Amino acid sequence: MNNKVIPFLTFVLGAAAGSFVTWHYLKDVYEQIAQEEIDSVKEVFLKRERELSEDEEPKRKIAACYENGESKAVVDKKEIAKYAERIQKEGYTNYSDVASEKKETKKAESKPYVISPEEFGEFEEYEKVSLTYYSNNILADENDEVIEDVEETIGVDSLTHFGEYEDDSVFVRNDSRKCDYEILLDQRSYAEVVKQMPHRVEEE
Repeated sequence: MNNKVIPFLTFVLGAAAGSFVTWHYLKDVYEQIAQEEIDSVKEVFLKRERELSEDEEPKRKIAACYENGESKAVVDKKEIAKYAERIQKEGYTNYSDVASEKKETKKAESKPYVISPEEFGEFEEYEKVSLTYYSNNILADENDEVIEDVEETIGVDSLTHFGEYEDDSVFVRNDSRKCDYEILLDQRSYAEVVKQMPHRVEEE
């Protein structure tokens, strides 16, 4: 009986000792891994904190100059240049450039442009105006008064778009004037039309 118990106890004690050693070893390993991760996170935060500190330093110097009532010339130009370089490097948006681009875009969009017949009159606040383009390159309004400022009114280029949507008409929108123009093509010359109108001076 004793011969069987002793080997069993030896086995149990050996297993227990092995488990303890294994647990202790794994505990040390996982503690080391956890510590490495903690150190890594700390390093990232410290690096970011240093970057933010460097980023704020020029701001503090500039603000200090103005708080002390000093002239703009007192501000260290090197600090401003360094700060500007950092901003550009970090990829921050230059809103003054964006505003300038928007202004240029708006300016470009304010020029008259050709629209489809379906778009004509789609805005209630836009005035609808009918014009006539005669064969001798004269553009006139509904009263057959000659339009002198063609470029500002409909844009000269729009007169090359006959046949794009309809053979004898072109539709143009002028956002700056809030007008939609219907330009009708007339195969007659302006002079021919004027001759038929009483009390009008003929124009070639």
